[in-house]
Amino acid sequence: MKKFEQYKVCLLMNLGGFEERVEENLEAARTYGKTVYAMTGDGLVNVEETSLIPVNVLDLTSAELFIWSSIINEQLQENFLKEDVVILAVGRKHRGLLPLGTPIGQNVRIGA
Repeated sequence: MKKFEQYKVCLLMNLGGFEERVEENLEAARTYGKTVYAMTGDGLVNVEETSLIPVNVLDLTSAELFIWSSIINEQLQENFLKEDVVILAVGRKHRGLLPLGTPIGQNVRIGA
């Protein structure tokens, strides 16, 4: 069995329903990243420092999504190397990893 190597950082992305399974989602994120950040309306927030829920990106308007992603991308570029970060996208019934640069909607990419 191949050993899984953790990323340095796991970003939590809310696709609706995150709050229904908060602890389960946080535990999954800790499996993938040594440090976990929630992508909130205020930008990247370390989940060990505060318990903010990630912003639901599906609820954002086009303008809000553009501004929000710009804030997130700026923080990523200032603080992390692309190869050190993975996104854990969480919805009501699904959860999965996305590499940085994956389009999340309306030609918006996180970490690209």
